[in-house]
Amino acid sequence: MSSCTLTTLAKPCPSCPWRVNRDATDIPNFDLSLAEGLVSCCPDTRNMGPDFGASMFACHQSKDGAEVACAGWMATVGHRHPGVRLAVAMGRLDASALRPGTGWPDLHPNYQQVLEKLRATDPADELI
Repeated sequence: MSSCTLTTLAKPCPSCPWRVNRDATDIPNFDLSLAEGLVSCCPDTRNMGPDFGASMFACHQSKDGAEVACAGWMATVGHRHPGVRLAVAMGRLDASALRPGTGWPDLHPNYQQVLEKLRATDPADELI
């Protein structure tokens, strides 16, 4: 993401995994290993972390090299990410991105819930 401005969407996309009403079957080209790798972007089960320098959780609809932060992630746990807090402090991100907006869908409160749902609904499991 750009060092000048931290870009995020105005609200979660229609297939955002943070939405309570969406699951892995709603995400085009879903890859569970990629979803598992995003654990380091989020607070752990003790609500600690992520570490300084951790990558940010990009929207799955982002284009490679032009990633934008996931609005669902930003509004639920983004405030825990050191890079996000730094972006707000430096004026590169409006703090309003750190809370759901009016009319937003219900969002999971943590990535553990998101990942549990994604594991349970992984379309690749049905192929085995």
